[in-house]
Amino acid sequence: MQISQLAARYGGLTQGIGQFLHVLRRGISAHAIFWALIGLYYVGYLIVHWFRPDLLAINLLRGSLSVLWLSAPLLLFSSAVLRLYHVVRFARPEQPTIAILRDWARFAVNPQRMANGLPMVFIMVVFAFIFADVQGKILALNPAVWDTTFANLDKALHFGRQPWEWLQPILGYPRVTFLINLNYNIWFLVMWMFFAFFGFAERPSKLRTQFFLSFIATWIIGGSLLATIFASGGPCYFARLGFTPDPYADLMTYLRATNAVVPVWAVEIQDALWNGHLAGTEMSEVSAMPSMHNASTLLFVLASFRLSRFWGWVLTSHAFWIFLGSISLAWHYAVDSYVSWALVLLIWYAMAPVAQWWHSTPDQRAFDEILSA
Repeated sequence: MQISQLAARYGGLTQGIGQFLHVLRRGISAHAIFWALIGLYYVGYLIVHWFRPDLLAINLLRGSLSVLWLSAPLLLFSSAVLRLYHVVRFARPEQPTIAILRDWARFAVNPQRMANGLPMVFIMVVFAFIFADVQGKILALNPAVWDTTFANLDKALHFGRQPWEWLQPILGYPRVTFLINLNYNIWFLVMWMFFAFFGFAERPSKLRTQFFLSFIATWIIGGSLLATIFASGGPCYFARLGFTPDPYADLMTYLRATNAVVPVWAVEIQDALWNGHLAGTEMSEVSAMPSMHNASTLLFVLASFRLSRFWGWVLTSHAFWIFLGSISLAWHYAVDSYVSWALVLLIWYAMAPVAQWWHSTPDQRAFDEILSA
């Protein structure tokens, strides 16, 4: 290859990198509303630890890198699944393997997607670390737990019986419990699918901004603020928190017996979280009110219906079984879900005008134009 050809290729490469860095800088600036939200959250985190020096504040950089290390494979897997769906659903190529590889390669080097997605990845990693650390300290911040209040409220609202007692004759079979637990665990993958889909969207959109603002605000207000004010462990920890009589004893007996027959991962995770809580392990979340599983699944439903009625109904079914699972697997009181739904609806519709305003700002309009060019 001639020197002139090498120089031309090198020049094209450096020009391409320079253009990408320019778009990336604009992308970082265009996410300023999220940087501000996470910054306020972190300031609150530091203030809490200033008042409670006995609670060790973990290094933000180290913690965020740990979350990134654990999250990267899930993000890559979710992105690959979404691209596979795109190729199979819309392209329908004669040689699917080659088409999938080419599509993934185009996705990975798409400067618009990367400039839109990389800032959001960093934002969500920092947010996830702070949130998880706060969750692990809720019972230390507020040991006056509300479990008996929520258990009594559940009984009063559900005609004198605990919700799980109404559900048990219908759902209390090992294979059914296994499927409910499987759906409950799939929630984690669904969440990452939404992160990958909206995070690495080729163009910014008001829906993308509304989704991420709603997600972050819901988890800050619900999973940190309300969870601390109304601290509770949940039905699975009712007896371990020292409350008697335990209205969930028979449910836990059933779940443990079923786990000996088919996998009920909830039982093992509940034990692990409780042991981590007793040992003071980092990020050992023991918190029930409000239910962030139910909050986030409703958010997924609201966003999905804006994209596709089909996927909206699929996510509605997922959310319905998450709700039943949160009760029948002893993770949550029913009122945890009711509060979380009200919170999400309030935040979702409150964030619509905020997203509208943000996309009218000069920086965001300029970034939209760059990615639309």
